[in-house]
Amino acid sequence: MNFVPPPESIGQEARTSRRGPEIRARSLDKADAATAVANLLAAEEQELLRSQATLLHFSRAEETLFSEGEVAEFVYFVAQGIVRISRCAENGHRQILAFRGSGDVFGIPDGGRYVNSAETVSAARIYRLSWTRMLELMQRNPRLQHNLLTKVAYDYRQAESRIMMLGLQNTYQRLASFILELICLPGWFDERRRQLRLPVNRFDLAGYLGTSPESTSRAFARLESEHLLKRVDSRTLEILDVIGLQRLRRARRRSEHAAPVRDRSLSRLDAAE
Repeated sequence: MNFVPPPESIGQEARTSRRGPEIRARSLDKADAATAVANLLAAEEQELLRSQATLLHFSRAEETLFSEGEVAEFVYFVAQGIVRISRCAENGHRQILAFRGSGDVFGIPDGGRYVNSAETVSAARIYRLSWTRMLELMQRNPRLQHNLLTKVAYDYRQAESRIMMLGLQNTYQRLASFILELICLPGWFDERRRQLRLPVNRFDLAGYLGTSPESTSRAFARLESEHLLKRVDSRTLEILDVIGLQRLRRARRRSEHAAPVRDRSLSRLDAAE
């Protein structure tokens, strides 16, 4: 997959190298930050992690960081780019569990091993830190330990939301949910031009949504026909109606073969497919 970095990434490499890893999540405690997702680490904590970690550069997609079942030696912090987290069933089918972006942490072991696989889906810059060293740092720095707990709790809640999405939403609603998630991530949405750059290809997107690439293409066409978005090219979307996408995400699920509702406002409210 060819990766085209968003405009905001220009000059980001030097800034990230100076700044060090981030851990982005929503606070466990601050009720006044109800929807804010921000970096939890103070400057000195970022510098501490930067000084102990190795910064890895990946120039293309499909680079494997680790595979499920391997001994878990390292934990990883995404500085730039997107990483695919997946697991294979006994029949060999691969399920994409999550995409990790800037500020995300992955590779935390279970019983000393990795339970998932991790591969790049774009050019990426990732900090790698020994898990043993990470444990030592957390024992000496309770705040760092608390921040990692906050991040794990946040990712757990996100996983619960994804289970709800797969179980209760139809394909169009799942796609709308994914688009709304991307809009909130730094570096992918140009608010002035209302353009969203998709960081993953249609096969990975279909795997994440739990459907086929053909169904994903039909879902894009349907959202476009509802004037919620416009496809500029295969990897760029112009977002026409954020509120409409939000209504679609919240609406009651309907059959994927239901006829479109002619009244556009009603179709958004009912999420007709």
